[in-house]
Amino acid sequence: METTTDAPRLARSRRQRPEQDPAQIWAPLADLTEAAAATAGSQTVAITRGFDRNSRQRAKALRDLLSRRDVPAIEVTPAPGSDRLLTDVAIGAVVNLIGAGSWQPYRLAAQLRVPVLTPKPGPDAAEEATRDVIALVGEESGKRDVALSHVAVRGDNPADGRLTVSFDGTEEVVEGGWLTATVSGDQLEVQFGGEGRAEQSVTTSRIRVEASDTPHRLVRDELPIADFEGAVVLSAEAAGLKVRPV
Repeated sequence: METTTDAPRLARSRRQRPEQDPAQIWAPLADLTEAAAATAGSQTVAITRGFDRNSRQRAKALRDLLSRRDVPAIEVTPAPGSDRLLTDVAIGAVVNLIGAGSWQPYRLAAQLRVPVLTPKPGPDAAEEATRDVIALVGEESGKRDVALSHVAVRGDNPADGRLTVSFDGTEEVVEGGWLTATVSGDQLEVQFGGEGRAEQSVTTSRIRVEASDTPHRLVRDELPIADFEGAVVLSAEAAGLKVRPV
């Protein structure tokens, strides 16, 4: 009588591997998975990660754990243009795997108007925190962006540049103009000035800034985002960012 062991081997090879304990990869993953699935619901989770091996490994593990719960996820990084992966995707939550060293996860969450989930700083429970933000909307593009700390406009050649600043029914034309804006609650604190003109400070919820005559630089937080031409509207968004430690 002929015998073979091929079939048992094949059966064993088809057995599913036991689900790996996420704590073996990184302890916060289990709680982050549960919180992300509960927050996003039927929407997609954006996982923000760095470029190091640990961050890539944790992001993949989190994506796999979410997939087992039928929750889709997309990984994004601080690389320029990475957030284009989220275009036309309904995002329900952002998970911060980068840490406190980057503002990108927080800015992305505020831009998408969803909570950012972060590992809690210690063993004790931490409460959700909110932060006021500045919304930027280009008049031509209609695209909305967000600044967490400040917005600044500077001319490459200040002597030739011109800013038109409009707020609360007032319009100011400033030669060689510059402008900075910060946020507190539902109000913007704005300072602007120019060649031969004293600095002026205003408090308003919304302000329009138009640059002309020379290239200008628009700086959002710590980064210049573009050569600035045309007009942009800045507005205050109280509690526009929600940070949820889990």
